Amino acid sequence: MLNKVQLIGFTGAEPEIRTIASGQKVATLRVATSRYTKKGGERKDYTTWHQVEIWNQGTVNWLASKPLAKGAKVFVEGEIRHDRHTDKTGQERSLSKVMVATPQHELKSLDRPDANPESDEE
Repeated sequence: MLNKVQLIGFTGAEPEIRTIASGQKVATLRVATSRYTKKGGERKDYTTWHQVEIWNQGTVNWLASKPLAKGAKVFVEGEIRHDRHTDKTGQERSLSKVMVATPQHELKSLDRPDANPESDEE
């Protein structure tokens, strides 16, 4: 079985880095991808926002030391996860996100390729 997604898009803001109860750091990043259609000479753009959660500690450390600015062009490779929860009003909600969690997953800056994390970091 294979669960793999690759995205090229632009960041919506600088990444948020938080520390969870176990002491591990996790980064969250919003990435926009777009496509367009053309009918009758008129172009219509469609933007999709993706939530990216980064658990790979080498990548989190890289983001902490060299944050990506809003609008940075990035390549993301990870797996899709679907979470369900109940909000304050009792409404069941679902959220899809891209997880960058293993050494095979990656996040790279396409604007500054020379500043990307080392591929052997975990």
